[in-house]
Amino acid sequence: MTNKLLGIFGGTFDPIHQGHLACARYVLTHCQLENIRLMPCHLPPHRATPGVSSAERAKMVELAIANEPQLQLESLELRRDAPSYTVDSLAALKQQDPSRTLAFIIGMDSLQYFKKWHQWQAILQLAHLIVCRRPGYSSEQGDAPALLKDYGGNLQQLKTRQSGVILLLDNPDFVQSATFVRQQLPLNPEIQAMLPPAVLQYIRQQRLYGC
Repeated sequence: MTNKLLGIFGGTFDPIHQGHLACARYVLTHCQLENIRLMPCHLPPHRATPGVSSAERAKMVELAIANEPQLQLESLELRRDAPSYTVDSLAALKQQDPSRTLAFIIGMDSLQYFKKWHQWQAILQLAHLIVCRRPGYSSEQGDAPALLKDYGGNLQQLKTRQSGVILLLDNPDFVQSATFVRQQLPLNPEIQAMLPPAVLQYIRQQRLYGC
């Protein structure tokens, strides 16, 4: 039996940029997902709170995906007043529709320290992991080798099992990072091409990131 696969792409999206969208489109097509929900976190537990509000970051996600019906905004974490833990979000999404199989999308940088995530074993009981390669991060470092040895699988297993498979993709490089975009946007006009036009317009209107 083939599962209905729903992709969950979490992050601060501070701001969402073309690299995020290229990654989402690649995963959507390559893994044959029904759709992908982009889930901005409200209060990230492992990093500084973003300087731009969660409402503004959610609006930028909405603008970026407005013409892509298979990409959707998931506002679950924005309604919380406490730090956003992935395990809690996945449990809530699973409760909404137990028949759906969840696939949580992360980068290799996150897989390298995944065992430090809150209740990481429970995450793998609730969902699969889809891991995108990122420049400068190797599957031979950190937690990645042991996790791939114990949980690594293929696309067929992703479709036939309910959870617990880590699928490592051989994706092209998505080189942009939100940190780089934030830092360079006020200084370098060429960086504007890294943003969807509607997002750039919103940033200018709201005078975000020093623009």
